[in-house]
Amino acid sequence: MSLFYLGPKGTFSYLAALKYEKDLNQLIPKENLYEVIQAVQANPQSKAIVPIENAIEGTINVVADNLVEHDLTIIKEIHLDIEFSLYAQSTTSLEDITRVYSIGPAISQTQKFIHERQLDYAYAQSTVDALKYINATTAAIAPKGSGEAYGYVPLIENIEDFPHNMTRFLVLTREATVPNKGHQCMLIITPSYDKPGLLASILNTFALFNVNLSWIESRPLKTQLGMYRFFVQCVYPSDEDMHKITTILETLDFEIRHLGRFDA
Repeated sequence: MSLFYLGPKGTFSYLAALKYEKDLNQLIPKENLYEVIQAVQANPQSKAIVPIENAIEGTINVVADNLVEHDLTIIKEIHLDIEFSLYAQSTTSLEDITRVYSIGPAISQTQKFIHERQLDYAYAQSTVDALKYINATTAAIAPKGSGEAYGYVPLIENIEDFPHNMTRFLVLTREATVPNKGHQCMLIITPSYDKPGLLASILNTFALFNVNLSWIESRPLKTQLGMYRFFVQCVYPSDEDMHKITTILETLDFEIRHLGRFDA
């Protein structure tokens, strides 16, 4: 079964994909996260792995929004340690570098290093795609251990702003039959209209059944300013309690969509 990921080989998405699927022949790279989502949507028997949250940068909004727009199910969560290196030509020294390339989240997660060195920066399609911009005065911020395969050397390692940086990835599928077991679950909770205490009513409903929330995120409805839907991830309670939670929230005029049960 094909597993789509944000390529090329060597990106963090590739490393996360290897933690889920050992058969390299099943891994199919795409140029951006939007194409990854479109690929799994167009191929019902396939899977995709996408980042949803970084410990420093927060939610990956393009993925959250595409979960709303497409009929996809989460079947697994993967955690990956995030370590960055600065890659350059073997003849280049750190003092020669004036500009760095990488993707937006990588730039954000290495801001201290960039500003301390007073470097200009620009964006690439992926962390590994950034390697192609390397020249005598330009370097790339890429996953630790990735640049060597392309003939580049790390001038300095572990340049991320904070230690213990981590990204969690979701494995998605369109399959009609998906696992109905797992310790975690994710829901999209959408209000029918704006009113005071929207978020409080959601939180209080889960608290009523002593359900621990591991992630909650708001995203604009994109219909009018100030209207939001909520992503809620929690430890899955009993089927009976989940049914009661869903019923209460629907009574409070929320639309509930279950994105699946899964393990990390």
